[in-house]
Amino acid sequence: ESESYEAGEAVVQHILNLLDGTLVHYDNEPWIDTVAKFRNFRERELARNPRYVSLLDEALVIVRDILDKYSKFGAHVPIQGFHIMCEDQFPEATQFIIDVAKRYNIVVTEYPGPLKTGLSLLKSQEPNVVAVLMGSRASDPRGRYMRSAVEWTDEDWPRVLRVCPILSWSYRDVWSMLRGLCIPYCALYDMGYTSLGSRSTTTKNPLLKCVEKDGSV
Repeated sequence: ESESYEAGEAVVQHILNLLDGTLVHYDNEPWIDTVAKFRNFRERELARNPRYVSLLDEALVIVRDILDKYSKFGAHVPIQGFHIMCEDQFPEATQFIIDVAKRYNIVVTEYPGPLKTGLSLLKSQEPNVVAVLMGSRASDPRGRYMRSAVEWTDEDWPRVLRVCPILSWSYRDVWSMLRGLCIPYCALYDMGYTSLGSRSTTTKNPLLKCVEKDGSV
């Protein structure tokens, strides 16, 4: 305690300086006031990582250009999403999609896989769909064949415009965004998985394994 406001503030600042680099930003409700929070996040990153901010800006330009060209709905219309399901999907992944759809007010339509079959069903039911926002990166199995962040599907596939704003991002870049904005993510990533598919073919990333002194993993 201190009878002097200035002295108290000085002590608080001194403690914060001692903890510099150890305090972690945390937001319990990151889905509220998202625009303002993103701007604050961008400002925080600009001072320490301008390269990363340039990636954020490039991704925003891609999304805005696509929305300006293809958006057909007003600002208060829920986002229209779709999910192409695996035959043997992780229940944690299913629950995560349900939670995200509810939290962000997204209308999600489910289609059976594989990917090509699901896209065919999407186009048959929603023929006016042109652009599809995706989270693919260049290091992903299918993303590695893309030459640019905005690209039409191949001729033998259902005709959609693939929009991948984070195509050039690294794994670290993605987690900087998730952690920096406290965006909820699937619990499977905390269990050692880095890429999710069906349970029968998806394995944990051995590079993430941590073995304690007592031998526990």
